[in-house]
Amino acid sequence: MHTWDRISNALGEPVTSVEIGGVPLRAERYIFQLGGCEVPPLDSMVLACHLGGARATAGRSPGRSFDFLAGAATVFQPGFASRWSFFGAIDMAMFHFLDPEHEMVRHLQRLLAARAKSPMFSDPLVHAAAQQLLAEVSRTSTPNTGFVERACSLMIEQACRVLEGKTGRHLPPDALQLGRLQGVLEWIGQNLSSELSNAELAERAGVSESHFRRIFQEAMGMTPHRYVLRLRLERVHELLTRTSFSIARVAAQCGFNSQSHMTACFAAAYGITPARARQQARS
Repeated sequence: MHTWDRISNALGEPVTSVEIGGVPLRAERYIFQLGGCEVPPLDSMVLACHLGGARATAGRSPGRSFDFLAGAATVFQPGFASRWSFFGAIDMAMFHFLDPEHEMVRHLQRLLAARAKSPMFSDPLVHAAAQQLLAEVSRTSTPNTGFVERACSLMIEQACRVLEGKTGRHLPPDALQLGRLQGVLEWIGQNLSSELSNAELAERAGVSESHFRRIFQEAMGMTPHRYVLRLRLERVHELLTRTSFSIARVAAQCGFNSQSHMTACFAAAYGITPARARQQARS
């Protein structure tokens, strides 16, 4: 049984499952809500990206578990077995490396061999590349192969750069244990149409605004404002492609003060306007 079969047996059928050339990968995306599961030992290396949703914890035993928050990524080596607990709905991507002899994969393996345990990190480029390639293979039956392979290579190269200490942010265990942050993350996801100021979020976390900004940055690798904007834009993209809501209504439901503000933010993030994104999704 392949690694991806073991994972799908635990999590359920993936919403996306596709093999990618270049650096050969099997990319799978899971959107699920479970209390927990056990994953038997893996037979290949896997890059896992928490794309959004609730907190998860994973580990071989309760005393050796780690928190996995939205925006984080890690690499599981062959032989890794884990017990997972989930605290709400999860959107997670698993990238299975199919060729252990590929130069880039061997480089990643060497970086991992120097570490005692699987590294946890947060890097916006790894996260964005994962989302973009998954979006491309999901939106059409004939995805742009060249774009997908380039995004895949970029994601892996950036993960290597993070492990080399050249960019990104490793997430320290203390930051990952900030249980009080979980309620705030859930509140953000449920109230994207609201203002969501730092002061309000800090009050919900029960800490001062300055302390909240610090612990949020440590845990998520980005500011609260940037995190909220990212979730709003993801919701915008979802509503544009899955509903017939007007663009003005989408802007209001996602917390933007005007359609023009949303359009500017969306274009800066995705390189196209909301109207064009909707056209592409329907073509």
